[in-house]
Amino acid sequence: MIILITGTPGTGKSTVSKILNDKLHLENFQSTLVPVNDLIYEKHLYHGVDEEKGYKIVDIEDMCLEIDHLLEDSKDPMNPMVWIIEGHLSHYLQDADFVIVLRANPHVLRQRLKTRNWKDSKIKENAEAEALAVCTCEAYQIHGERVNEIDTTDISPEETAELVIDVINDKKHFPAGSVDFLQDLL
Repeated sequence: MIILITGTPGTGKSTVSKILNDKLHLENFQSTLVPVNDLIYEKHLYHGVDEEKGYKIVDIEDMCLEIDHLLEDSKDPMNPMVWIIEGHLSHYLQDADFVIVLRANPHVLRQRLKTRNWKDSKIKENAEAEALAVCTCEAYQIHGERVNEIDTTDISPEETAELVIDVINDKKHFPAGSVDFLQDLL
């Protein structure tokens, strides 16, 4: 099983993914967490840095190929694995059973990103991307109905991980488009 956890920076992807991985281990699932940003840095899957914004210019195709190699090298029908692929670019991976887009109110997101000491321009850009649902739109274009959106604004990472487990177990579905922060852009 492949679970992609994506969303704008600051929505809780890393924290929720770690909790989800721990919960799956407690339920005797063999799971592996792959933080995409770590993989990008370790394998140097970028072409340089955007000087104005400070972003690494990621080679999406190479990133997807690297993740595909990881997944391919570990396919064993006798020993099924749950893969949690976490990162704001993870939704570009073509193969997934579930795609979870974590969302947060742009006002809350701004506060979360300020604690990271990001430049105001970078915070503004990410808050606008969140209001416009950029990750959801991109994920839906690739994965369609497999996409679920979870609003993390007022719930804990533990509660969010439980909702992800409910989605995986077909107990709940949070369809793409169910979270709307567009009014927060105005």
